[in-house]
Order: sequence, then C-alpha cells, then structure tokens
Amino acid sequence: MKITDGSKIFIKNDALNKYLFVLRDNKPNIPNPNMWGLFGGGIEPGESPDETIRREIAEEVDIDVFDIKKIYCQKIVHNVQGQQREITGHYFVGKTNVDDLPEIELREGQKMSFFHLKK
Repeated sequence: MKITDGSKIFIKNDALNKYLFVLRDNKPNIPNPNMWGLFGGGIEPGESPDETIRREIAEEVDIDVFDIKKIYCQKIVHNVQGQQREITGHYFVGKTNVDDLPEIELREGQKMSFFHLKK
C-alpha cells in the first residue's frame, strides 16, 4: 500500500456542538482500521491539500461542508503491516448543518456519528 501525504477534516455541527467522525473500514491494509477517525485521505499528484479535502469529502460522504479552513500541519508516522512511513498531515476544520445521519449516504467507512471532542 502506498501511503502519501494527506488531508483530514474536523466537521462541526454548531447547533449540536459536536464533530462528525467516521468508523474506518476494518481492512488490515489501511492505517488505523476499525477505528474512529476524520474524513479525508491521500493527496494525489498535482493536487493541493485544499483540493484533496474537498475531493475526499465528495467521495466519502454526501454532505455539504462549508467554511473550510486549514488549521495546521504535522509529520505523522503510520505503521501499516509492519512498515513505517512518515507523511505530512494537513488538517482542516469545516462546518455542516446536517444532523439527520440516517438520511446521509456514507460511501466509505462502516458508519458515522457526531461526538463531543472530549469523547
């Protein structure tokens, strides 16, 4: 598996004061399988981190995310099938008004749910 620099997003519903997380697929060949995480993914050649996060949202879940802003970058070491790779993670925050999750199509991952960040 090729691991590339990536973009991830914290999606907040202000009315709920919660963030949307996805339960990742339970596949051994992906980073952090079967764990709750952020929406996002790898940066494709010629793509900016901003373009990546917008593409990944469209690919993974059918929701409107607005006011997207980059909040930070950091180096991350992923361990997948015994191989360690260092990448740069680009992190964003955005907003959604969606709160009725059963009506939303999830295209990647097992399920999604809103959580308070402390949880």
